[in-house]
Amino acid sequence: KSEHPAVPSEDTIADAVSHVDYHSIIIEGNTVRLTDPEAGIDVGALAKGFIADQLKEYLNEEGVKHALINLGGNVLALGTKLDGSDYNIGIQKPFDESGEPITSVKISDQSVVTSGIYQRYFQQDGKLYHHILDPKTGYPCENSLYSVSIITDSSLTADALSTTCFLLGYEKGMELINQLDDTDAIFITNDNEIHYSDNFPK
Repeated sequence: KSEHPAVPSEDTIADAVSHVDYHSIIIEGNTVRLTDPEAGIDVGALAKGFIADQLKEYLNEEGVKHALINLGGNVLALGTKLDGSDYNIGIQKPFDESGEPITSVKISDQSVVTSGIYQRYFQQDGKLYHHILDPKTGYPCENSLYSVSIITDSSLTADALSTTCFLLGYEKGMELINQLDDTDAIFITNDNEIHYSDNFPK
């Protein structure tokens, strides 16, 4: 995070967007190559989920039955609490500096991952610029969402889906989640309303 964040020029953003093209990614076995020398891959939307799943696998191999892994926005439960009850995971109220939860979810052997605009952002000329960028424009994604939280077995999957659903927006994102098995979601819109996916346990 920069100490003095600033919005890049329109030309700089347009140049960066011109290099966004998944066709330039070549995957051969365990090797990834980019055909565009100006392109790069940022795994920020996946890395913590992958790491959390790897930690869970390691703990399982070591015989650990009960654990909670918290990587900040990525929470993964291994089993239940020692008393057999579910973990109760708070979903942060957007832009609330106290960290107060707006709601919570109960999980065991699942992961909860949240993508939101209220953790990494800055303001310039009265406009809020957050870190979830629209790959078509190069600017922060603009829709009615404050955050998306995904609840599913794999933290990597939850990480990918939380960003994807945020970019899709509330209606298309919720439509996607409602088509997936064993996956639930909480969408918080910019009126601070909480929206649950169809199969969310109530």
